[in-house]
Amino acid sequence: MSYILTTTLACITCAILCNCASAQTQLLSSESAVLQNHLPELISVYGEAWVADNPDAVTALENCFNNRIHYQFELLTANDKYPLLSSFPLMNKVNPAITAINYSQFNPGTFIPITYNLPFFSDLKQVIRVDGTDYIIVIDPIVSTH
Repeated sequence: MSYILTTTLACITCAILCNCASAQTQLLSSESAVLQNHLPELISVYGEAWVADNPDAVTALENCFNNRIHYQFELLTANDKYPLLSSFPLMNKVNPAITAINYSQFNPGTFIPITYNLPFFSDLKQVIRVDGTDYIIVIDPIVSTH
């Protein structure tokens, strides 16, 4: 009886551990997919060598794009207080083919924020107006984990 009980417990433990390992593998591969969501854009802006040599910066930028940048619709007023997207320089040093977007055709779903030198790592909330539109780009501040 003891042998059957021990064998059964061993089988149950093995099944649980295998399921946990499988779940962790699935989680890691889904996290990896999210972390590489903007990899083509990062390579286009910074180049392959920079991306390969700066994995922490790539992870921080991906986190910013996935969790801290939001697009909102806010009516443009005559006394608008936000800086314009066009006031930020383009990140086209490595890739001169990067050009400014057509602001009047702004689409949050296709906009690539990394093409502009925006304050991605500020400890203050940043709000930027897309020129001549009712769209604003909100970059939430970096929250210290200390």
